Amino acid sequence: MARVLVVDDDELFVKLMCHSLKQKGHTVEFALNGQQGWKIFRDSQFDVVVCDIVMPEQEGIETIKRMRQHNADVGIVAISGGLSRSLPSNLDVLDIVLKLGANAALKKPFPLSELAACVERVLTRNQPQAQVG
Repeated sequence: MARVLVVDDDELFVKLMCHSLKQKGHTVEFALNGQQGWKIFRDSQFDVVVCDIVMPEQEGIETIKRMRQHNADVGIVAISGGLSRSLPSNLDVLDIVLKLGANAALKKPFPLSELAACVERVLTRNQPQAQVG
């Protein structure tokens, strides 16, 4: 199937997402912050990145921008349940990341089945950019 990188600072949630994606046959690596995620991404080849927006060490917005500049073809699924420290509180972070290069966005909490379905949509590129949740 696909090589997927999961970047999120919630270690338990990362384990759940990785397990769910592995059950679908994907090879999955993970990082617990944006800087670590960028380093892994830069040094490897991935088909899809699942990236949280609000994280320490480098927020997801910066991480996604860097990944998109480095590889225009990678599929990116942005996830978030909170407000970004770098954006005004009245802005919808997930709308912003869709404009910055994410292919899809999921609002936390979401069912793991929805994550797997979203990754599949991004892989096949049959769906236009969409926000779920």
